[in-house]
Amino acid sequence: MILEVSGIACAYDGADVLSDVTVRLSPGDFTAVAGPNGSGKSTLIRALSRVLRPRLGSALLEGQDLYALPARQSAQAIAVLPQESALEFEFSCEEVVLMGRAPHLGRFETESERDRAVVREAMERTSTWELRSRPILELSGGERQRVLLARAFAQEPKVLLLDEPTAHLDLAFQVQILRLVRELRDEKKTAVLASLHDLNLAAAYADRIVLLSKGKIAATGTPKDVLAEPVLRPVFGADVLVRSHPDTGAPLVLVKT
Repeated sequence: MILEVSGIACAYDGADVLSDVTVRLSPGDFTAVAGPNGSGKSTLIRALSRVLRPRLGSALLEGQDLYALPARQSAQAIAVLPQESALEFEFSCEEVVLMGRAPHLGRFETESERDRAVVREAMERTSTWELRSRPILELSGGERQRVLLARAFAQEPKVLLLDEPTAHLDLAFQVQILRLVRELRDEKKTAVLASLHDLNLAAAYADRIVLLSKGKIAATGTPKDVLAEPVLRPVFGADVLVRSHPDTGAPLVLVKT
């Protein structure tokens, strides 16, 4: 296991929003975290990003306590694509992606030729190299998300955490982002944990799904195991139908109207 999370519980203002959650990631895994709004998807990503420390349970990164590791060491292994970007300055896109190399540099060390080569590869992979001189704040939502994904790729992580990476993107960009993540997983054996609101995207791209309901795991397993009508109906409170995708055979979740 690269990342092993056992029985974690997280709270805001003393109220639990995540309880007794266990997730295990091995190299090359692509696991989606799904569930209704408020079910704890983003909280789980925040906890594993070390933004929110769990009040109970444990998280081990390659056998070491994730929350006891130096920030630089954890950042060398875990990259995060957040739901919202905190960038507020006119950094160029290349400068933003270069930030992904910071965990691999010493305190006063500047980027080497290899660092810049890694950045260029990440930007070419995400089709953002042509945007390298553009200020990040001038980009569209889809372009900005691809630049931030390039920054995560440039970290050369063993684990990639994504918090609703397709939120606010049109369909073409949603598919593009998840294809890029899957390609990285296939080539680098990166372990991926992504919170996804769209169940059909989770079915199309993830190997396993962790379904959350009211902060607890309602089901976990392959998309066919989890995306079943008897499992989904009580979790979402909706009359859903599950069919097979005509091309891939993956579960296709529909809502009765």
